[in-house]
Amino acid sequence: PFLCIACFYSPHAPWVVPQRFLDMYDREALPLPDYPPEVEAVRAERGFNDERLRSARHGNYSMVSEVDHHVGCILATLEASRLADNTIVVFTSDHGDMMGSHRLLAKTVSYEESERVPWLMRIPGVPGRTIEEPVSHIDLVPTLLDLMGSKAGESLPGKSLVPCIRDQRSPGPVFV
Repeated sequence: PFLCIACFYSPHAPWVVPQRFLDMYDREALPLPDYPPEVEAVRAERGFNDERLRSARHGNYSMVSEVDHHVGCILATLEASRLADNTIVVFTSDHGDMMGSHRLLAKTVSYEESERVPWLMRIPGVPGRTIEEPVSHIDLVPTLLDLMGSKAGESLPGKSLVPCIRDQRSPGPVFV
């Protein structure tokens, strides 16, 4: 048995990323948010201009592509080492980014753009499934322990989502 945790700083300001990933996107063609006329009239004078938004989006998109590249390398190594069929892979993030929504950058407040994050799992022998209902990161450790045949202790918060994953049940209400 082994555990490997690969933590990526990206995507995160400052937008420092190898040029080959920056070159994947035409900075000037990136979409910008639509703002109400009263916001549009004053946002440039408040330093929230198109250049700043394009710079943040360009950096973010490029960093996402860089992470995608490195995750691909990890998955390819698992395949080449014949470990993929016996390895649970989890991909998640601690927060999203506003990217100009609500006239904000970064993760300054709890809007959906900064709160909703990916939680992807590849579980050997379990067909893929999308869970539409919200779930919480607090359930990640109990879920992994359950998948490995171990039960979470009474003091460990959260619940295993394995029944939901295997039987396609709803995870039930969750405080998110």
